[in-house]
Amino acid sequence: MQYHRRQGGFVKLFGLIFVLVLIGGGIFMLSSDSFEKESPKISYKNPTIWNLKDSFFVGFTDDSGIREYSISINDNGSKIPLELVKEEATKCDIPVNTNNVCVSFKKPQQVKSSNESLELEVVAIDNSKWNFFSGNTTTENIKITIDAKNPQVAIVAHSYKITQGGSALVVFRAVDDNLDSIQITNGQYIFKPQPFYKDGFYISLVAWDKGESTFDGKIEVKDKAGNVSIVPINFYLQKRQYRDSTIPLTDNFIDGKITSLTQEIGERDISEFPNKVSLFKYINEEVRDYSFNRIYEVASVYDRDSIVSDFKINPFAPLKNPAVMASFGDSRSFSYQGEIVSRSNHMGLDIASIKQAPVISSNNGVVSLNEFVGIDGNAVVIYHGLGLSTLYAHLTSSNVGVGDEVFSGDIIANTGATGLALGDHLHFSVLIQGYEARTAEWMDKDWIRDNITDVILESKQIIDRL
Repeated sequence: MQYHRRQGGFVKLFGLIFVLVLIGGGIFMLSSDSFEKESPKISYKNPTIWNLKDSFFVGFTDDSGIREYSISINDNGSKIPLELVKEEATKCDIPVNTNNVCVSFKKPQQVKSSNESLELEVVAIDNSKWNFFSGNTTTENIKITIDAKNPQVAIVAHSYKITQGGSALVVFRAVDDNLDSIQITNGQYIFKPQPFYKDGFYISLVAWDKGESTFDGKIEVKDKAGNVSIVPINFYLQKRQYRDSTIPLTDNFIDGKITSLTQEIGERDISEFPNKVSLFKYINEEVRDYSFNRIYEVASVYDRDSIVSDFKINPFAPLKNPAVMASFGDSRSFSYQGEIVSRSNHMGLDIASIKQAPVISSNNGVVSLNEFVGIDGNAVVIYHGLGLSTLYAHLTSSNVGVGDEVFSGDIIANTGATGLALGDHLHFSVLIQGYEARTAEWMDKDWIRDNITDVILESKQIIDRL
C-alpha cells in the first residue's frame, strides 16, 4: 500500500510538472519575440500607377524578419513569377534594418504598354515560429494601373524676351489623366504656375537672377506614374551689365549705424565680435541672409490653386517726384583699411523725396508682411496676384496690417531710415514668387503692356480658338 501511495505521488508530481511546463511554455510562446503573431507588412507606391519604364518597388517589413517572399503576375488564373532584384530599403521608403526587405522588378515581357492594368500576387512569410514554426504569412493582390504616356505640354504664348535680372510671362497647356506636378525651372530657381482661364491651361511669371549668366527656362510636367515631359521656353535672352562699386567702411559708420542696428536686432551682444570687420560682416552677410529668407518666406506663399482669369497691373510709382539713390542690381564690395572684407548685391531701387514722405500703393493687393526685418528695418510686403509682390523697406511707420486689403492710390506708410539705411529713403523691390526682379520693368507701362498685358490677351484669344 505504501508503494502505491508513493507511486501515486510521483504521478501527481509529474502531472503538476507537466502542467507547469505547458503553462510556462505557453507564457514563453506568447511573450517571446520568436513566436510573434504579427503578419508581415507589404508596402508599395500609392497610388499604384506604373509607367513600365522605371522599376516598381515593393517593401516587406516585420519585427522577426522576412524568411520568404515572392511576386507573381495573375494572368487569367495562372501565376507567372517575376524576377526580383534586392534594393536598399530607402528605395522602398521603409526603415533600414536587417529585418526589412526591399525588392524591385522591371517591365515583364508579358505586359504591353497598351495594357490598361495588371494584377500582382505578393506573398511574404516572416521568421516567426508561430503557426507550428511555419511563420506568419501575408498575401496581397495588387492591381496596378498602367500609364506609359508622357503628359502633353504645349506653350500657348510667352513674353518675347527676358532680361538678365528681369521678368517674363508664359502661358501653356498641360494635359494628363494622372497629372501630378508642374513646375518651371530657369536653371537655378523653381517657379510654380497657376491654373489659367480654362481647364488644362496654366500661367506663370518667371525671373532671371541677375547673378546668373544664363537662363535655361523649361516647363517640367510629371504624372503620378512617373512620366515626365520637358518643354523649353524660347525667350530671347538679353544680357545686362550691372554696376560694380567699392565702398570704403569708416570707423564712424561701424561704431554708429552698424553697432546700433546690431543692438536693435538684439540677437548678439557687441562684446561677442572680436573686431569691427566681424561686426560689419555679421550685419552685411548673416543679417542680410536672414532678411532675404524672411521676405522670400512671405512672398513665396500664396494661393496657387485658384484659377487666374485676368491680371492687370499699373506701373509702380511708390513715391512722388523721387530722386534715385541706388539702382537694382548694383554689386557692392566693402573695403576696410584698403582690404575688401565683404560683398553684397543691391536687389531693389532706393529712392528719396522729402523726409517722412508718403509711400503709395500703385496697385490693389493684400498686405502679407508688416514687421521689422533685419537690414530692411520696418518693412511692408504687398501681394498683387500671379506670384507678384512688392517690398517697401526702411519705413518710419506704416498705416496697414497683415491681411489688410489695399487699393491703388492708398498711402500705406512713410519713408524713414530704419534698418541698414544712412538717410531717409525708400527701398522698393519687386518679387516674383519671392525672388527679386528688376524694378525698372514694373515701373514702365510699355514694358508691362508688351510683356504682360498683351501676352495674356493673346493667350485668351488663342485658347478661345482651340
